[in-house]
Formats: sequence, structure tokens, C-alpha cells
Amino acid sequence: MKLTIIVEKSDNELWGRIDHVPDYLPVTTGKTMEEIDQNLTDLLDDYIQHEGQNHKEWENLKIEDITFDHVYDLSAFFELFDDVKVGAIAKRAGLNPSLVRHYVAGTKFPSEQQAKKLEDAIHELGEKLREVVLA
Repeated sequence: MKLTIIVEKSDNELWGRIDHVPDYLPVTTGKTMEEIDQNLTDLLDDYIQHEGQNHKEWENLKIEDITFDHVYDLSAFFELFDDVKVGAIAKRAGLNPSLVRHYVAGTKFPSEQQAKKLEDAIHELGEKLREVVLA
């Protein structure tokens, strides 16, 4: 079973949560993604052994059967991928770098369309980097 961890940044820590677990909202904090993943794995393991037994899709599940995808808010993304520069991604997305810095700081929030432009710019950069061959 593949579950999505939603990663957000608050003050000096990361938050991770998983939606759509029946009758349960696993939430944790941590300094690293490894810590978030491990904490949520521990919470889900306990859930599977107890409350999960009351839900058909969870009753025969083992913790080893669960894998994670990650979805990041902008603050968490730029915290975790600090070698990616906000201004450069903003320019690649055709957005005002100052506005994107407000998004990252959490003082303003991007529309769905603006967030998609930023996501596309990040993916485009990733594709360009995959093409790099060093001599």
C-alpha cells in the first residue's frame, strides 16, 4: 500500500501527516525526513495491530507492505532541498521572486495555478539536471 506523507514546515521543525487512514490521522514532527518517516511508520504499525483490525483494507496488512510518497509545502521543500534557490525557481516559473519568498515564509499563499507553475519549474530543473554529463 502506498501512502502519501504531507510535509509542512513550522518554526524549526517539520510536520508530517497521512490523510485517509480510517478513523485515524497520524501526525508527527521531526528534524529530518528520515525521522518523520520512521515516526509515521511506528504510528502506522501500532494502528495496524489495533484500530486497523476493524477495517477490511487494513486487517491483513503488514507494516512492510507500506511505502511512502511525499508531498511538500513550499517552506518544507526549500528547507529540505536547500541547494535549490527560491529566486531561481521563481524566475524559471515566470513568477516574481519576492512573491515566492512570501509563499516560502508563509506570509502569503500561492493559488493552485501558482503552485503548479512552481512545481513544473522544479520538475523542469530536475529533468535538465538528469541530462547533465560531466567530462
